Amino acid sequence: MSNRLAEINLRKQALIDRAARERAELAAALNKIRAPIDIGATLLGLGRTLKTHPIIAAGISSFLVSGYAGKLLKSTGELLRLWKLTKPIWDWWRKRKSQEPEARSQKVKNS
Repeated sequence: MSNRLAEINLRKQALIDRAARERAELAAALNKIRAPIDIGATLLGLGRTLKTHPIIAAGISSFLVSGYAGKLLKSTGELLRLWKLTKPIWDWWRKRKSQEPEARSQKVKNS
């Protein structure tokens, strides 16, 4: 009888470990596809805003045509330089965030 209970307990633990691994894999897969979806959702929201508010779209186009676009492009160049400096930190942060679910699953597995 105790042998059967031990066997049931081993199978139960194996299922718990398998579920923790699968949760970690799903979390990692979700983190990989989350960034492109976030960018797409932002662009879609911006497009909808411009479509529903044509006055804002007209204001943006007149701003770009009026000559301020050159000044804006200079600022954009400075922002791109800033992005080149911050990209390594951003990559490290994203990598750290994607590894957090794995660390949690390791804690669950060890306890």
